[in-house]
Amino acid sequence: MKTKNKFICAIAAAVCILPAYGDDPIGETRNVLDQWVETKQILSEEKSDWRLEKSILEDTQVLLQRELDRMNAAIDDLEASATAADADRAALSEEKDRQTAAASVVKANIGALETKVKAILATLPEPLVEKIKPLIRRLPNDPNNTKLSLGERVQNVVGILSQADKFNSTITLSNESREIAEGKVVQVTTLYWGLAQAYFVDNSGSYAGVGKPGADSWEWTQIEGVGPEIKRLLDIYEGIEEIQFVEIPASIQ
Repeated sequence: MKTKNKFICAIAAAVCILPAYGDDPIGETRNVLDQWVETKQILSEEKSDWRLEKSILEDTQVLLQRELDRMNAAIDDLEASATAADADRAALSEEKDRQTAAASVVKANIGALETKVKAILATLPEPLVEKIKPLIRRLPNDPNNTKLSLGERVQNVVGILSQADKFNSTITLSNESREIAEGKVVQVTTLYWGLAQAYFVDNSGSYAGVGKPGADSWEWTQIEGVGPEIKRLLDIYEGIEEIQFVEIPASIQ
């Protein structure tokens, strides 16, 4: 309605000024109307173009805002990752410091540990010694002058002590040679109760006794008359006889 009113006003204005345009007022009026129509068309086209451009700009703004939000989220993730990485580096650094301190303590004491292990080797039973011989050979002769790394030295000590602890928690049956009076050697079967005590007997049951760890080695004592009972004990252990009570000598240290 507003545009229509403007159009009527324009016509009226043209009619009012007809006398001022010479001898052909109708032609002049037509020219004015043509110019008016052309102007309206131009304005209409520009308005349509502006609406299109506005729509494109609004869509572009939405896309740019989404991209900005995505980039901000990515930056937040990177900052969070950087913070987590810093925390991990700090934790690793602390762990490294603890391990370095622990290694220093071990390095200062490994020589003394190796010396103590060597001292107790003589008190270990023969089957256990045979099993750990490879580790024993790797113990350095001089703890202060060795090419072995700290890790290798610790592994040797821990390996020997672990095998000794395992032996001490089990019952072990072993076939051994034992020297008796006048240099005579007999074959005996020995049953070790951990590292505390052992019983031995020969095949005939005539030579039997007990053993226990001494200061420098295991000490074996022959006991008359106990051969049959110890042999029965071994047969029960091997499943040859049924489980039953057996009276054998024992000592508590």
